[in-house]
Amino acid sequence: MIISCQACSTRYLIEPSVLGPKRRLVRCAKCGHSWQQEPPADMPLQVDADAPPPGLVDLPVTAVRRRRGRGLALPLLVLILLLGGLGAGYIFRDRIVARWPQAAQIYELANLPVRHGDGLELDNISYTLRDNVVQLQGEIFNPTAGEVGMPHLKASLRDTSGRLLLQWTFDIDRRSIRPGETIAFKAEHNAPDTATELGIDFAAKD
Repeated sequence: MIISCQACSTRYLIEPSVLGPKRRLVRCAKCGHSWQQEPPADMPLQVDADAPPPGLVDLPVTAVRRRRGRGLALPLLVLILLLGGLGAGYIFRDRIVARWPQAAQIYELANLPVRHGDGLELDNISYTLRDNVVQLQGEIFNPTAGEVGMPHLKASLRDTSGRLLLQWTFDIDRRSIRPGETIAFKAEHNAPDTATELGIDFAAKD
């Protein structure tokens, strides 16, 4: 049976026969506290002739250790769920932003790129910079199985150090793009003298 010290809560595994048929005085090996310990309820009423004599029983020095693994299980589970949620938020950020456009600002603050356009793809992008004017062209492809509303396009110009110089949005003269369809586009805009790099992407929904 397992008994606990009433003073320090140290637990001991002892043989019930040590207590005899009635309660017996025992002493904690850790703190020295003594108390009267009752035998278990199912203790036989008949006592063998070789039962231990009455008196103080010193409990064994080796106590029963408490299992601490359960105390860590809940925090560990919470940590796993938290990491799983963060991982899903990173992997599926494009879908999240497509459903909740306001989330794009959070990802931008975290410096995580987000693709807009509800699954549309940009391809064959090219541009020329001449006389402070940038002329760009490219294609929009719809690889999805449904018709998608045509989003705004966002273009940006940067210098050789990557510093943003200019950013603007423009539209294509189409309301939507059908599944598997490719639409070509062209646009131009005034450009700073120091502009050397062009970037283009789908703009976030309003």
